[in-house]
Amino acid sequence: MSKILIPIDDSPSALRALAYLVKKIQTGRENAELHLVNVQFPLHGGVSTFIDAAQIRQIHQEDAVKALAGARSVLDEAGIPYQTHVFVGEPAEVLARFANEQGVDEIVMGRRGQNQISTMLLGSVSLKLLNLAKAPVLLVK
Repeated sequence: MSKILIPIDDSPSALRALAYLVKKIQTGRENAELHLVNVQFPLHGGVSTFIDAAQIRQIHQEDAVKALAGARSVLDEAGIPYQTHVFVGEPAEVLARFANEQGVDEIVMGRRGQNQISTMLLGSVSLKLLNLAKAPVLLVK
């Protein structure tokens, strides 16, 4: 059984990648342990002056639940088991660290994420992940 990481950020692209993987599993071409991973961006700009750490954790958790809801629904409906993980940090670095530490066999992700402005300014999460992760990265259009 292969261990597959699927980054989920509530973007249509992430859900297309998940749909691709579900189809492979349902046709018997893939037998996998799925790990849905959502990475929340840290809050900056002195936010901690106005909001305490517990409230910040709560905000991240609520945002992660919303981001993962569509993917969870797809997998629940298909009867495919999965695990969810939520982290805070720079997405490519967090995803690569998780993949490397967990020994995932493959990362399946959408080509474009939720934050297209940051992609234009800072570079693509998928491109960074290609360079940081030891596992193969499959980008789904």
